Amino acid sequence: MAENTMPPSSKEGTNKALPLIGIMLIAGGLLLLGWLAWALLSPAGGEKAPYQYKKVAEGKVEVFPELGLDAYEGITVRKYELLAEEVQKEPLVELYTGSKGNRAPVLLEWKNNLIEPLLAISSTIEDLTKLARGIATHVPSEAMVLSWWDTSRRLELLTGVNTLFNGNLAEPLLIPAPWADQRKAIESLEHEFWQVTNSSEAKTRQKRVAEALLASETEGASILRELSGGQEAYVVVHWSDAYKLGAMEPKRFGIGYKDFPGGRQIHGLIPHVKDWITENGYESYLVHRSDEDTIRTYFLTGGTDKNALIVKLLPFSTSNPMELEVLKLVAQYGSYWVYSLPPANDAG
Repeated sequence: MAENTMPPSSKEGTNKALPLIGIMLIAGGLLLLGWLAWALLSPAGGEKAPYQYKKVAEGKVEVFPELGLDAYEGITVRKYELLAEEVQKEPLVELYTGSKGNRAPVLLEWKNNLIEPLLAISSTIEDLTKLARGIATHVPSEAMVLSWWDTSRRLELLTGVNTLFNGNLAEPLLIPAPWADQRKAIESLEHEFWQVTNSSEAKTRQKRVAEALLASETEGASILRELSGGQEAYVVVHWSDAYKLGAMEPKRFGIGYKDFPGGRQIHGLIPHVKDWITENGYESYLVHRSDEDTIRTYFLTGGTDKNALIVKLLPFSTSNPMELEVLKLVAQYGSYWVYSLPPANDAG
């Protein structure tokens, strides 16, 4: 089973934190593939990014029926492969972007062929289109949708809904430890490819979104109302937001994950997940199927992190979204959870 932790916020968790590559455990063929993949990522040194993007297809949404975007006319879709050809010819990641006119590309789906997170995380395109249809149908046109910058960009592209972000930020970048020395070259490539905005206002907004998700429900709701300008708003969260928060604020929010082979029998695996969580002194965790054969369990390494708003909004074991006092759960679309945030004068 593969385990990975980010730097935790508690002393207890600190003792359990291990270097990224050092904590990988190999057990079975699935993890052997993971080991091979990481071996291929061995540092090459130098100032050049250790990979490149290769465009393999481009066209209107009709050209890509596998994405199910027929309802979204006017979008140009491009398919890319992220390649590190010096060590492996097969793509490390396959990704789709969408854009309108000359605007910067928006990530539609990021299919990581490795076990470890690499640069970015996205939902499946199926979950994204479910969310987009729900937002387009149920969210009033004058309302604001508050979410992580990447989710906001996707929803703005597909639905035209009001969001806080109209440009890419490319942060946090999930750079594997073997590539750490090439961070500057990677950041340069990512900024160029995604046409990252240099807007300090957008970066400040993303920082405030992160602050809200790390705060208590009351404080977090107050920050989110500030960002929405006090108007009616809807908050959209995805499980990957918790992991990205841990990457962005590792000293404030400790999160790790462990993979359990046998994903086709998720209910039968849950008792083993609970036993592992208990044996390792953790309490709050979230489970999702990362592929057909693997269950990934995200666990919090800090004792107080379970009180953060992001944890309360997601289906962690210590959370009950129905018991929130300010935000109200209104829908779930696949791996996305949607809450209403009433205007300040309706807050009671």
